[in-house]
Amino acid sequence: MTDFAFGLPPSLGKDPVFEMAREFADVLFAARFTTVVPYRSYEALQQGLFSGEVDAAWGPPIICARVEAAGGIVAHRAIRRGGTTYRSALICRKQDRWDLGIVKSGGFRPRAVWCDAWSMGGFLLARSLLQAQGIDLDSQLLNQRWLGSYTACFDSLNEYDGDLTASFVGASGGLEAIWGPRVDRLQIIALSEESPNDGIVIAPKLDDKRTLQIRENLQQLLANRGAHKILCTQFSVEGFDSPPSNIYAPLLDVIGWTAFREDMSTGH
Repeated sequence: MTDFAFGLPPSLGKDPVFEMAREFADVLFAARFTTVVPYRSYEALQQGLFSGEVDAAWGPPIICARVEAAGGIVAHRAIRRGGTTYRSALICRKQDRWDLGIVKSGGFRPRAVWCDAWSMGGFLLARSLLQAQGIDLDSQLLNQRWLGSYTACFDSLNEYDGDLTASFVGASGGLEAIWGPRVDRLQIIALSEESPNDGIVIAPKLDDKRTLQIRENLQQLLANRGAHKILCTQFSVEGFDSPPSNIYAPLLDVIGWTAFREDMSTGH
């Protein structure tokens, strides 16, 4: 019987394989994922999928989009708070008296703090939203910093160490519904276009036979009530659906992926 390798993103912890519960490892093994590879960056996870080091992975939307554009498949999509999509919300303090129009006119240059350069909700959609408003991030923001987590970004605003950040929000709830009292002093000033949630993505270079086998294994795994519950807990989701094809790849145009990669390569 064919064995497979599964990749885990850094959002699940620095050493997710060694920290995950034995029960979760057993669940993956039941789907013939005999090797689980933890990655310390999203870029490394993407490379693992493209190189064939892993056959499937739990990926954020940007990796799902990149793999889908290259011919891979998103087999299952996360359901969170009853929805399969989310938006990025631009956030500042409630007491602040500036808006994006003032930023565009040069009347105020906020200090931006972002979650991660590969985060759809914590940076990429927010970047696209600002650019659509005619705001140049390099010249019209005072500076930009990446803090590694949403909570660190919220703390930065609450401690007056930053002025602008972004977070994912669901279709039906505001910040408080997700983050609780940590964001009591913060407000949403703009919302981005929607993005599909994270998902289980299958590597683009697999042959049809291996791809089909992985999909069948995953389907059987999720049909098991106990396994389904464990996966939901470990991935912090309510459930999974099977998304339509080609719903992630269009995100690359929305966020201007080519321009973003050029900016990152020059250190911007």
